[in-house]
Amino acid sequence: MSKGLKSLAILALASALLSACSAPPPAPAGSAQATSAPASNNSATPSKKLRVALPGFENNITPFTLTFGAFPNTHDLITLVYDTLFWSQNDVNPEPWLAESAEPSADFKTWTVKLRSGATWHDGKPVTAEDIKFSFEYYFKFPGASGRYAHHVNDVPAFDKAEIVDATNVKLFFKSPAPTFKIMPGADLPMIPKHVWENVAEPSKQTKDLPIGSGPFKVVEIVPDQKYRLVANENYFKGKPMVEELILSIVKDPAAAFAALQTGQVDYVARNVPPELVEQFKTVNGIKVVTGTRFESNHINFNARKEPLSDPKLRKAIMLATDNAAMVKTVLAGKGRPGRDTFLHPDGWMAVADGTHLFDPAAANKLLDEAGYTEKDTDGIRKTKAGKRLEFILMVSSFEPLDIRSSQMFAEQQKVIGIKINVESLDPATLRKRRQPAQAGGIPDYDAYFASLESHGHIDPDGIYYFYHSPGKKGFGAGVTGYGNPKLDALAEQASIETNLEKRKEMIHEMQHILAEESPTVALYYPDGVYAYRSAAYDGWVNDPGHGIFTKRSFLPGYKK
Repeated sequence: MSKGLKSLAILALASALLSACSAPPPAPAGSAQATSAPASNNSATPSKKLRVALPGFENNITPFTLTFGAFPNTHDLITLVYDTLFWSQNDVNPEPWLAESAEPSADFKTWTVKLRSGATWHDGKPVTAEDIKFSFEYYFKFPGASGRYAHHVNDVPAFDKAEIVDATNVKLFFKSPAPTFKIMPGADLPMIPKHVWENVAEPSKQTKDLPIGSGPFKVVEIVPDQKYRLVANENYFKGKPMVEELILSIVKDPAAAFAALQTGQVDYVARNVPPELVEQFKTVNGIKVVTGTRFESNHINFNARKEPLSDPKLRKAIMLATDNAAMVKTVLAGKGRPGRDTFLHPDGWMAVADGTHLFDPAAANKLLDEAGYTEKDTDGIRKTKAGKRLEFILMVSSFEPLDIRSSQMFAEQQKVIGIKINVESLDPATLRKRRQPAQAGGIPDYDAYFASLESHGHIDPDGIYYFYHSPGKKGFGAGVTGYGNPKLDALAEQASIETNLEKRKEMIHEMQHILAEESPTVALYYPDGVYAYRSAAYDGWVNDPGHGIFTKRSFLPGYKK
C-alpha cells in the first residue's frame, strides 16, 4: 500500500478515531441479575476496547431507522443491540436464544414460545412474554416502517394474533402454516421492549434516542456519520461479552479503511479484504487473515418491467454472454466462485445441486437473432424491431471499486453480442433514489443496477417469494426487478405453506430453474469471506456461517473453538 494512501487514511480518520478512543466508557445502565452463560471454552483474552471500521451509518441502530449504509453488516450490527428468539437464520435448526423453545401446533399455524428466564432490557426491566407479543403486533401494525423485518410478519408467514399464556410463554398465531418459524421470523426478527415503543406512533422518525435492546452491547454514544460507542452488557443472559467497549467508526472508503487497519488506527474492518491485499495482509506483523462466508452474491438486477428488458430472451442472452469465471479470476483474484444461473448461493441448504452457469456468446447471438434483434446500428449495436438501440445504463455504487470493475468487465463482454452497457457510478443514496418510480405504484425508469445480497436473501426459505414474486400486495419484488411469472408465483405461494421440508425444497429448486431460464438477475460471483484483524486487540473471533466474523457470537464466552 502506498505512502500516499496511508497518509490519506490518517488525515481522514485521525480526528474521529482519536476522539473515539480517548473517551472513557460511561457506567452501564440497568442493574439486573446476570444469568448463567455457556461454559466458556473461549481462550481469547478479554479486550477492553476494540476499534472497528464500519462502511456506513445506520442512524441510531433500531429496526425502524436503518439506512443500510453498513450493509452487509446491517443485521449483525442490529443484533449486537437487540436479540431474536433464535440464532441464526442461517441454520436449519437455529440455536435457542431469547426463546428456550418453540413448539408448533399440528397444522403449524400456532407456535407456543417459551422464553428463557433472566433476560433483561438494557434499562434493567425484564424481557417478558408481553414484549414478544408486543413486538409481533408492532411490526404488524407498521409494515412500512421496517422493510427489512416487518415483511416476516405481514407477508410470509402472515401473522394473525398473539396471546399471553404467562410471563414466560406466548402463543403466536398465523393465518397460514408457518413451517419454518424458528428460522423466519424466529431467528431474524429483533424483539423490542414494549415500554419503550408502545407510545411511538411513527417509529421510522425515532432517530435521536439511544436504542434499548436486550443484546450483548449497549449503545452509549452516537456521533452521526462518524462513530458509535457501545459498551458490554454485563448482565447479558449468555455471559458478559469478551470485549468491554466497541468503537465503531464510519469509514465509507474501503481503501482508507484498510489503510487504517495496516497503520493500526483500527483493529478490524467490517468488509471483505480486497483480493489484491489478501496476501499482503498475511505478511503484516500483528494482523491475522481468516476466511468465512456470508453467503454473499454480487449480481446485476434488470428492470424487468421496462422494454426491451421486459423480454426474457434478451435477458437470457445477456446472461449467456457473461463470463463470470473471468470476473472471479480478474476482479477477485480467484477468491470467490462464479455465479450460478439458479442464483441462490451454492452453500445454502436450499440451493439446487446441479446449478451452474453457461457462458456461450454464440448461443446468445443466436437467441437474439431468433428474438428479432437482427438490425444493427453503424457501430454494431443491435436494435429492437422499433429501431431502439440495445443500449442500457448500469448503475453502480461509487464507493465500491470491485463492483465498478465488475460492471466494466460486464459491459465489455456484452459488446460481443451487440449490446452496449454504459456504467454509471453513483453515490448510494442517489442510486437508491434512481431505482424508485416517479410516482407511487409506477414503474421505475432505470435499466439495471449492480447489487449485493447477503445470507438473508440466499437462506430465507421464502427469499425467492419476496424478491421475484410478481409485484403486488406481498413481497417486495417490485422494488428489486419487477419480474413476474405466474408459474413461479404459484410455486412460491405453495412452498411458503408446505410443512414437509423436502417437498418445500423441491418447489424452491423448481423456482431456481425458472429464474435461470428467464434471467431477471445475473449472478456474477459469490465472493469468499476474507477478514483481517489485529490479533493483539482481540483474537476471539468466531466464524459464524452466513455472518462472517462480525457477529454477536464472536464476542460471547463459549463459542470460540
